[in-house]
Amino acid sequence: MATEQISPKPAVTVNLSFDHTVSAQDAKFRFKKDKLGAKRSDVELKILVPSLEGIKKILESGDKKQQDLLLEAVYDVCRDVVGGWVGEDQEASQKNYEANAAKYSWEAIANMERADRRSVTIPDEDWVKFADDYKTIMPAVSGKNAEAIDTAIQVYLKKMSPVKTNKKALQVLETQLGIYMENTKKGEELVDILELLTRRITNYLKADEPMILAENL
Repeated sequence: MATEQISPKPAVTVNLSFDHTVSAQDAKFRFKKDKLGAKRSDVELKILVPSLEGIKKILESGDKKQQDLLLEAVYDVCRDVVGGWVGEDQEASQKNYEANAAKYSWEAIANMERADRRSVTIPDEDWVKFADDYKTIMPAVSGKNAEAIDTAIQVYLKKMSPVKTNKKALQVLETQLGIYMENTKKGEELVDILELLTRRITNYLKADEPMILAENL
């Protein structure tokens, strides 16, 4: 049964009127194909968020509800970043966190790449979809056996952390990921994952750290 693309709505121009306590920020909302293969068009908006002046006004206002909301937003950012570490490191514990707390300070988080801060928001079902697609495609195009493909998938699912100091492994995985991206038909659906993995590999390869053998890849 043929499926139809959902037609985009006509563009609407909105002239926002606001003072210096808020700023207009771009927000793009992407949608995935439904079970019938139809895909809702992306929605791009200009949304209003508190500016630095607006945040200062909130802090000075004495309005506890607004201040609590700011603290909640700050907590969510910190929790998400620490959550990414917990998800990747099976040795994560309070002791290990305290030993590395400086890595998760507000200043440290602010200096991370924005995409890395947001990486933990990629849904688990997208990672499952990526793993299944990779496992389906790679045997025929990579020249790798099932064990090597499974090993690579496990490293990708942990966002490269098991091999971040392993230059040779990173180079192998960079090549294999490139082969996958050339052959998958789900690149658009999995763009957030592919961009994250590509960026992590690039950053780790640039780091001046010792090389470890990678016979299992």
